[in-house]
Amino acid sequence: MTHNKCLYQWTDRDKRFYFISLIPSLIAFVGAAYILATVSLYLTAVFLGLYIICNIFQAGACVGCPYRGKFCPAVFGVYLSNIISATIYKKRSFEQRFFDINATAASIMSLITLLFPVYWLFISGWYYLTAYIAIVIIYLILFYSFFCPKCSYSETCPGGRAAHKMLRR
Repeated sequence: MTHNKCLYQWTDRDKRFYFISLIPSLIAFVGAAYILATVSLYLTAVFLGLYIICNIFQAGACVGCPYRGKFCPAVFGVYLSNIISATIYKKRSFEQRFFDINATAASIMSLITLLFPVYWLFISGWYYLTAYIAIVIIYLILFYSFFCPKCSYSETCPGGRAAHKMLRR
């Protein structure tokens, strides 16, 4: 079940821009993981574990998305959730309660994952934290400005609804 009347077809240009926009986020994520590893490999394992848990919850929110199993411009590249959803929830159809639970849990886990390295970035050097925060903010502005408005699932997903509210202001 899709929730929008018209399915936006992502162009090659959209896809290139999406992957280019992910590069700074990937650098921030890998950089944070590296800095965490200099403190303890366990911290990096927790950071990666949080990311995977976030993707698992997001996979539940992907049920009903018209892009499930196809190109999906997921925020922060949680593209793994698209693959997980198309695999483990293959036969499941959209249910609002299931979506709400998973979307809420995914949102909370995203925030926890983003905030997890903050302390260690700061104690390793305030400039690491500054760069990390700047990259996250720039990425979110780009993502919510260029991808959410086009997405055919944006009226359903919490991030898309937030983006529509921000863009109307």
